[in-house]
Amino acid sequence: MNTEDRELHKRKSHLFMLLMLAEADNEDSPLEALFINKVAERLEMTPEDVQQIDKNPQDLTLVIPKTEHARMEILYDLLFLMKFDQDVDQSEIDLIHRLAFRMGFRPTMTQEMIEVMKQHIGRNVPKDSLLNIIRKYMN
Repeated sequence: MNTEDRELHKRKSHLFMLLMLAEADNEDSPLEALFINKVAERLEMTPEDVQQIDKNPQDLTLVIPKTEHARMEILYDLLFLMKFDQDVDQSEIDLIHRLAFRMGFRPTMTQEMIEVMKQHIGRNVPKDSLLNIIRKYMN
């Protein structure tokens, strides 16, 4: 697999994790779909790419990025998607814990970040609140 294919696969995997989370609570949310499409745009993917990934998840394997920055970007997207529909379900929390653990993040850090997100449902998360948690664990 050449470098370009690997990068595409990483981006698809990122979106796949978001789609998994959106489906974890068994509810279709237009807000979550909007968020995922915005992330896709940031990743230089299209809504059609998202639909293709959603329709054919068996074609993908999860790719965990090597860099901490890339893994943290995915974790942030997962956390913000979880609260985007203003309803945090236990199945979403459980999936974030599993994915974060696979990406090498401590369960206690992940839980603290989830708690911050839950405290700010329907409002903006203060900029430093998640960064302060990361600093605490990533010294």
